[in-house]
Amino acid sequence: MQLKLNDGTTLDVLVVNGKSVYAQGAQRDALEIQMAKSVMTVNVLDTLTADSTKTGKLTLIDGDQQYIHDNYSIRAELAIKPVVTTPATSTTPEVAEDRLSVTLAQLTYAEVQTANNTAAIDALTLATLGV
Repeated sequence: MQLKLNDGTTLDVLVVNGKSVYAQGAQRDALEIQMAKSVMTVNVLDTLTADSTKTGKLTLIDGDQQYIHDNYSIRAELAIKPVVTTPATSTTPEVAEDRLSVTLAQLTYAEVQTANNTAAIDALTLATLGV
């Protein structure tokens, strides 16, 4: 599975889970994206996801299917998490691996509308000033 960022950067991901998070004073839809630690460093993932213009449009590519997710512009979490890959049984212990994990939260409707209105006002102001 791959995740394509708005700037064209493509990341190999293991799992993408939808969930709900409370971030920046609002309950939001979010995507938790998990990657193998061998794919990149935390610093590279930090740089890629810190810029909201890169995460404003995400395209999840799963085989021949593509799923577009808009306005996931708020990074709610960036971590290395232990993930159980094989649960414990009565005869074997669980197997876990550390994965890079980033949770991107979606802008609310009001935030999207405010940004659109601000852009429209800016364009009108610049047109009026002849700039």
